[in-house]
Amino acid sequence: MFRLASRIRVAVSSPSLMQRFTRVRLLHQRTILPYSIEDGLAPFLSAPSIDLLYNMRQVELINNINRLAEGTEYEKKPLYDVIYQSSQNPTQALLTRYASQAWNIDFFLQSMTKDPRPIREDVRRMIAGQFRSFGRFKEVFTESALGMFGNGWTWLVLSGSGKLSVMNTFNATSPFTAVPTSGTKYMKGTSYASISKNIDHRPFIKIVPILGLSMWQEAFIPDYGLDRETYINNFWEVVNWSVVHERMTPSHSSLLKTQ
Repeated sequence: MFRLASRIRVAVSSPSLMQRFTRVRLLHQRTILPYSIEDGLAPFLSAPSIDLLYNMRQVELINNINRLAEGTEYEKKPLYDVIYQSSQNPTQALLTRYASQAWNIDFFLQSMTKDPRPIREDVRRMIAGQFRSFGRFKEVFTESALGMFGNGWTWLVLSGSGKLSVMNTFNATSPFTAVPTSGTKYMKGTSYASISKNIDHRPFIKIVPILGLSMWQEAFIPDYGLDRETYINNFWEVVNWSVVHERMTPSHSSLLKTQ
Protein backbone atom coordinates (compact mmCIF):
# COMPACT_ATOMS: atom_id res chain seq x y z
CA MET A 1 0.00 0.00 0.00
CA PHE A 2 2.88 2.38 0.75
CA ARG A 3 5.02 1.50 -2.27
CA LEU A 4 4.52 4.97 -3.76
CA ALA A 5 5.79 6.61 -0.57
CA SER A 6 8.76 4.27 -0.49
CA ARG A 7 9.72 5.03 -4.10
CA ILE A 8 9.55 8.77 -3.54
CA ARG A 9 11.48 8.48 -0.27
CA VAL A 10 14.28 6.66 -2.08
CA ALA A 11 14.34 9.23 -4.89
CA VAL A 12 14.46 12.26 -2.61
CA SER A 13 17.07 10.72 -0.30
CA SER A 14 19.41 9.75 -3.13
CA PRO A 15 22.90 11.30 -2.80
CA SER A 16 22.80 13.16 -6.11
CA LEU A 17 19.53 14.89 -5.26
CA MET A 18 20.54 15.70 -1.70
CA GLN A 19 23.89 17.14 -2.80
CA ARG A 20 22.16 19.37 -5.32
CA PHE A 21 19.48 20.48 -2.85
CA THR A 22 21.90 21.30 -0.02
CA ARG A 23 23.69 23.81 -2.24
CA VAL A 24 20.52 25.94 -2.29
CA ARG A 25 19.97 28.52 0.43
CA LEU A 26 16.79 27.74 2.32
CA LEU A 27 15.03 31.10 1.92
CA HIS A 28 11.62 29.45 1.70
CA GLN A 29 10.88 26.78 4.26
CA ARG A 30 8.04 24.52 5.30
CA THR A 31 5.64 25.74 7.97
CA ILE A 32 5.27 23.64 11.11
CA LEU A 33 2.29 21.30 11.18
CA PRO A 34 -0.23 21.71 14.04
CA TYR A 35 -0.14 17.98 14.75
CA SER A 36 2.34 15.12 15.01
CA ILE A 37 3.12 13.23 11.82
CA GLU A 38 3.82 10.05 13.78
CA ASP A 39 0.24 9.91 15.05
CA GLY A 40 -1.34 10.28 11.63
CA LEU A 41 -4.78 11.81 11.08
CA ALA A 42 -7.19 8.94 11.60
CA PRO A 43 -9.43 8.08 9.91
CA PHE A 44 -8.23 10.20 6.99
CA LEU A 45 -4.48 9.89 6.45
CA SER A 46 -1.95 7.48 7.89
CA ALA A 47 1.40 8.60 9.27
CA PRO A 48 3.26 7.36 6.13
CA SER A 49 0.92 9.39 3.91
CA ILE A 50 1.50 12.60 5.85
CA ASP A 51 5.21 11.84 5.87
CA LEU A 52 5.12 11.52 2.09
CA LEU A 53 3.40 14.87 1.63
CA TYR A 54 5.27 16.87 4.26
CA ASN A 55 8.74 15.37 4.62
CA MET A 56 9.24 14.31 1.02
CA ARG A 57 7.03 16.15 -1.44
CA GLN A 58 7.20 19.51 0.35
CA VAL A 59 10.95 19.27 0.77
CA GLU A 60 11.33 18.61 -2.94
CA LEU A 61 9.05 21.51 -3.88
CA ILE A 62 10.61 24.03 -1.49
CA ASN A 63 14.12 23.18 -2.62
CA ASN A 64 13.13 23.68 -6.25
CA ILE A 65 11.54 27.02 -5.37
CA ASN A 66 14.73 28.16 -3.68
CA ARG A 67 16.82 26.94 -6.60
CA LEU A 68 14.74 28.80 -9.19
CA ALA A 69 14.21 31.97 -7.11
CA GLU A 70 17.83 32.40 -6.04
CA GLY A 71 19.26 35.65 -7.40
CA THR A 72 15.90 36.81 -8.80
CA GLU A 73 13.28 39.30 -7.67
CA TYR A 74 11.36 36.40 -6.12
CA GLU A 75 14.15 35.30 -3.80
CA LYS A 76 12.96 37.06 -0.64
CA LYS A 77 9.25 37.38 -1.37
CA PRO A 78 6.58 35.54 0.60
CA LEU A 79 5.33 32.42 -1.15
CA TYR A 80 1.95 33.99 -1.96
CA ASP A 81 3.69 36.89 -3.74
CA VAL A 82 5.97 34.49 -5.60
CA ILE A 83 2.92 32.64 -6.94
CA TYR A 84 0.82 35.68 -7.77
CA GLN A 85 3.61 37.68 -9.39
CA SER A 86 5.43 34.87 -11.20
CA SER A 87 2.13 33.59 -12.61
CA GLN A 88 1.83 36.87 -14.50
CA ASN A 89 5.07 36.14 -16.35
CA PRO A 90 4.93 33.12 -18.71
CA THR A 91 8.73 32.78 -18.55
CA GLN A 92 8.41 31.89 -14.85
CA ALA A 93 5.88 29.09 -15.34
CA LEU A 94 8.06 26.44 -13.68
CA LEU A 95 8.63 28.55 -10.57
CA THR A 96 4.90 29.25 -10.44
CA ARG A 97 4.09 25.55 -10.54
CA TYR A 98 6.51 24.61 -7.75
CA ALA A 99 5.45 27.54 -5.55
CA SER A 100 1.76 26.99 -6.17
CA GLN A 101 1.89 23.28 -5.35
CA ALA A 102 3.90 23.93 -2.18
CA TRP A 103 1.34 26.53 -1.09
CA ASN A 104 -1.55 24.19 -1.92
CA ILE A 105 -0.13 21.27 0.05
CA ASP A 106 0.63 23.45 3.06
CA PHE A 107 -2.89 24.94 2.97
CA PHE A 108 -4.34 21.43 2.78
CA LEU A 109 -2.25 20.07 5.66
CA GLN A 110 -2.96 23.13 7.83
CA SER A 111 -6.72 22.63 7.30
CA MET A 112 -6.83 19.46 9.38
CA THR A 113 -6.60 18.46 13.02
CA LYS A 114 -6.28 15.22 14.98
CA ASP A 115 -8.71 16.68 17.54
CA PRO A 116 -11.73 17.62 15.40
CA ARG A 117 -14.58 19.58 16.94
CA PRO A 118 -18.09 20.28 15.67
CA ILE A 119 -18.39 23.03 13.10
CA ARG A 120 -19.16 26.46 14.55
CA GLU A 121 -22.76 27.48 14.12
CA ASP A 122 -21.88 30.80 12.45
CA VAL A 123 -19.72 28.96 9.92
CA ARG A 124 -22.46 26.41 9.30
CA ARG A 125 -25.03 29.16 8.78
CA MET A 126 -22.80 31.06 6.36
CA ILE A 127 -22.11 27.97 4.29
CA ALA A 128 -25.75 26.84 4.42
CA GLY A 129 -26.85 30.29 3.30
CA GLN A 130 -24.88 29.89 0.07
CA PHE A 131 -25.66 26.22 -0.64
CA ARG A 132 -29.22 25.91 0.81
CA SER A 133 -27.89 23.58 3.53
CA PHE A 134 -24.58 22.44 4.98
CA GLY A 135 -25.30 18.93 3.74
CA ARG A 136 -25.80 20.26 0.22
CA PHE A 137 -22.44 22.03 0.41
CA LYS A 138 -20.72 18.74 1.26
CA GLU A 139 -22.50 17.09 -1.66
CA VAL A 140 -21.38 19.81 -4.10
CA PHE A 141 -17.81 19.68 -2.78
CA THR A 142 -17.73 15.88 -3.03
CA GLU A 143 -19.23 15.86 -6.53
CA SER A 144 -16.66 18.41 -7.69
CA ALA A 145 -13.79 16.40 -6.21
CA LEU A 146 -15.01 13.15 -7.74
CA GLY A 147 -15.39 14.93 -11.07
CA MET A 148 -11.69 15.77 -11.14
CA PHE A 149 -10.03 13.95 -14.04
CA GLY A 150 -6.34 13.62 -13.32
CA ASN A 151 -4.52 15.49 -10.55
CA GLY A 152 -5.86 18.67 -9.03
CA TRP A 153 -7.55 20.39 -6.12
CA THR A 154 -11.08 21.08 -4.92
CA TRP A 155 -11.69 24.32 -3.01
CA LEU A 156 -14.23 26.25 -1.02
CA VAL A 157 -13.49 29.86 -1.90
CA LEU A 158 -14.74 33.31 -0.88
CA SER A 159 -15.21 35.98 -3.55
CA GLY A 160 -14.73 39.71 -3.21
CA SER A 161 -18.50 40.10 -2.94
CA GLY A 162 -18.63 37.71 0.02
CA LYS A 163 -20.01 34.75 -1.92
CA LEU A 164 -18.87 31.23 -1.14
CA SER A 165 -18.48 28.74 -3.97
CA VAL A 166 -16.80 25.45 -4.81
CA MET A 167 -14.25 25.22 -7.60
CA ASN A 168 -11.61 22.86 -8.98
CA THR A 169 -8.13 23.77 -10.11
CA PHE A 170 -6.04 21.40 -12.16
CA ASN A 171 -2.54 20.09 -11.55
CA ALA A 172 -0.70 22.57 -9.30
CA THR A 173 -2.82 25.66 -9.93
CA SER A 174 -3.84 27.70 -6.90
CA PRO A 175 -7.30 29.28 -6.83
CA PHE A 176 -6.06 32.87 -6.69
CA THR A 177 -4.26 32.44 -10.03
CA ALA A 178 -7.31 31.01 -11.79
CA VAL A 179 -9.08 32.96 -14.51
CA PRO A 180 -12.80 33.57 -14.99
CA THR A 181 -15.05 31.97 -17.57
CA SER A 182 -17.86 34.49 -17.76
CA GLY A 183 -17.41 36.83 -20.70
CA THR A 184 -13.96 35.53 -21.59
CA LYS A 185 -12.44 32.85 -23.73
CA TYR A 186 -10.38 31.50 -20.83
CA MET A 187 -10.99 28.27 -18.98
CA LYS A 188 -11.80 28.31 -15.28
CA GLY A 189 -9.18 26.63 -13.15
CA THR A 190 -6.25 27.14 -15.51
CA SER A 191 -3.24 29.31 -14.83
CA TYR A 192 -3.38 32.56 -16.74
CA ALA A 193 0.38 32.45 -17.20
CA SER A 194 0.05 29.31 -19.31
CA ILE A 195 -2.31 30.90 -21.83
CA SER A 196 -1.51 34.60 -21.74
CA LYS A 197 0.04 36.22 -24.78
CA ASN A 198 -0.14 39.71 -23.30
CA ILE A 199 1.00 39.97 -19.69
CA ASP A 200 -0.44 43.49 -19.45
CA HIS A 201 -3.92 41.95 -19.12
CA ARG A 202 -4.36 39.59 -16.20
CA PRO A 203 -8.01 38.78 -15.47
CA PHE A 204 -7.47 36.76 -12.30
CA ILE A 205 -10.51 35.85 -10.24
CA LYS A 206 -10.50 37.80 -6.97
CA ILE A 207 -11.06 35.01 -4.48
CA VAL A 208 -9.65 33.72 -1.20
CA PRO A 209 -9.41 29.96 -0.53
CA ILE A 210 -11.18 28.82 2.64
CA LEU A 211 -10.81 25.04 2.46
CA GLY A 212 -8.87 22.82 0.08
CA LEU A 213 -8.66 19.09 -0.66
CA SER A 214 -5.86 17.47 -2.62
CA MET A 215 -7.10 15.21 -5.40
CA TRP A 216 -3.57 14.29 -6.39
CA GLN A 217 -2.96 10.56 -6.59
CA GLU A 218 -0.04 10.85 -4.17
CA ALA A 219 -2.51 12.02 -1.51
CA PHE A 220 -5.05 9.22 -1.74
CA ILE A 221 -3.49 6.17 -3.40
CA PRO A 222 -1.17 5.15 -0.51
CA ASP A 223 -4.12 4.73 1.89
CA TYR A 224 -7.11 4.25 -0.40
CA GLY A 225 -5.93 2.93 -3.73
CA LEU A 226 -8.46 4.24 -6.25
CA ASP A 227 -11.29 4.60 -3.72
CA ARG A 228 -11.54 8.38 -3.95
CA GLU A 229 -15.05 8.50 -2.50
CA THR A 230 -13.99 7.05 0.86
CA TYR A 231 -10.96 9.36 0.84
CA ILE A 232 -13.25 12.39 0.43
CA ASN A 233 -15.77 11.18 3.00
CA ASN A 234 -13.04 10.69 5.60
CA PHE A 235 -11.68 14.17 4.95
CA TRP A 236 -14.73 15.68 6.67
CA GLU A 237 -13.78 13.80 9.84
CA VAL A 238 -10.55 15.77 10.33
CA VAL A 239 -11.38 19.27 9.01
CA ASN A 240 -10.35 21.98 11.47
CA TRP A 241 -13.44 24.20 11.40
CA SER A 242 -11.76 26.75 13.67
CA VAL A 243 -9.18 27.33 10.94
CA VAL A 244 -11.96 27.56 8.35
CA HIS A 245 -13.63 30.22 10.51
CA GLU A 246 -10.39 32.21 10.77
CA ARG A 247 -10.05 32.16 6.98
CA MET A 248 -13.51 33.67 6.66
CA THR A 249 -12.58 36.69 8.77
CA PRO A 250 -12.01 40.11 7.16
CA SER A 251 -8.31 40.11 8.08
CA HIS A 252 -7.70 36.89 6.16
CA SER A 253 -9.95 37.97 3.31
CA SER A 254 -7.89 41.12 2.91
CA LEU A 255 -5.83 39.05 0.48
CA LEU A 256 -8.48 40.12 -2.03
CA LYS A 257 -7.20 43.68 -1.86
CA THR A 258 -3.76 42.62 -3.08
CA GLN A 259 -5.06 41.08 -6.27
